[in-house]
Amino acid sequence: MTTNASLSPIWSDFLASQNAQRDDQGKICSFGQPELERFMIKNGPVVTSLTHQALIRVSGSEALSFLQAQLTSDLNSVSDTHAQFSAYCDPQGQVLAIFLVFKYQGDYYLNFDGSLKESILKRLSMFVLRSDVKLTEVSNDLIQVGFAGEFGDLDIQRRLSTKVKEVFEAGMIELDEMQDVLVIKVPGPYHKYALFGPAEQMSLTWKKIRDNADVTNNYDWNLLNIAAGVPEVTSATSAQFIAQFFNLDKFDAINFKKGCFPGQEIIARVHYRGKVTKRMLRIHLNEILTLSAGDTLTLKDKNDKAYNLTVVNANPDIFNGTLCLAIGTLKSLESVEGDLFTQSGQAAVIEPLPYSITDDE
Repeated sequence: MTTNASLSPIWSDFLASQNAQRDDQGKICSFGQPELERFMIKNGPVVTSLTHQALIRVSGSEALSFLQAQLTSDLNSVSDTHAQFSAYCDPQGQVLAIFLVFKYQGDYYLNFDGSLKESILKRLSMFVLRSDVKLTEVSNDLIQVGFAGEFGDLDIQRRLSTKVKEVFEAGMIELDEMQDVLVIKVPGPYHKYALFGPAEQMSLTWKKIRDNADVTNNYDWNLLNIAAGVPEVTSATSAQFIAQFFNLDKFDAINFKKGCFPGQEIIARVHYRGKVTKRMLRIHLNEILTLSAGDTLTLKDKNDKAYNLTVVNANPDIFNGTLCLAIGTLKSLESVEGDLFTQSGQAAVIEPLPYSITDDE
């Protein structure tokens, strides 16, 4: 069974009181100070609303077995105190969506890009069949907020009375007026958190955080994911690449021993044969380019040889140029001699990620 949620008027009014300006995609494009919002990303602390993201509740006595048969990770590792990344693939091993999977008040939740909300909900529903499983889209009931900062762990502990230290660790806020708010530490260039809770309690949580943080918009928030090499799949990149091309194996989002899931045979074959031909790379471009997920980014070397990559995520960088994640063919890029350039001749630098993308490490 599937139901849809409507936008919480409480949270809508609260965002309006914070001067949030939303675009036609439902994303916050500004809180009124765009230059400051981007600059503050450098070290934080910053807070933003992420209600444009999709959130599906998976409930019922067979929820665990249902998800275990559909997703790439081992769902037995998900608990009240531990979340994880996982992928939902088609039979060819191509990633349809990337989820942050967590438990909240006894049920499982799937958090992912909002552009895939309808397609993923529809596809998952096809496999429920006679199982005791209920899928409910609740992104506007259980409000999502992002918080990050160089000393974000101290802010979470001191202001929200919650100790969530390790990446993917989860815990409830231990304050009476916010006891239904869940805090999950997620990968980032510094301490970064996803918070989920009912609108009334989340507005109080926001105010607590806001005492020592600035606001930022949804687009500049992307810089944190790009810097940390965190993959995402949107409607433009869904069903285009297998899981390893998004570096999901580097986030332990694929379990090769748990048994069958859609695309498991192909994903496992690539793993055991050690033939990951493409990887997601972080690239800094010395010019501002308007790039969207799914776009082709063409770079050239000194000999004018072209290298085509597919954009995963991109945003203007803090001080200059553009920072992006893009999937490219490793063998081709390893043969590059000298520097790379954009088509207009500006420098393009492939930067190191916080994790190794080689198969021997």
